[in-house]
Amino acid sequence: MNGRPCSKVTCHADAVATLTYDYADSMAVVGPLALASEPHGYDLCERHAERLSAPQGWQVVRHVVLGNDF
Repeated sequence: MNGRPCSKVTCHADAVATLTYDYADSMAVVGPLALASEPHGYDLCERHAERLSAPQGWQVVRHVVLGNDF
């Protein structure tokens, strides 16, 4: 375990990605797990990172590091 669980309330899986929001551009950004826990970021497990959707009119941007599957 990397010490940081998924931010979803009932999920206890290890976090592998960090989600942040850019409200000005109506964008949800999912990228590799941040080095440190951020107050405005949400750590997600692989399952939740893959299944993330955004509200209508928003776009999801996924920054993928080669070798990662989400």
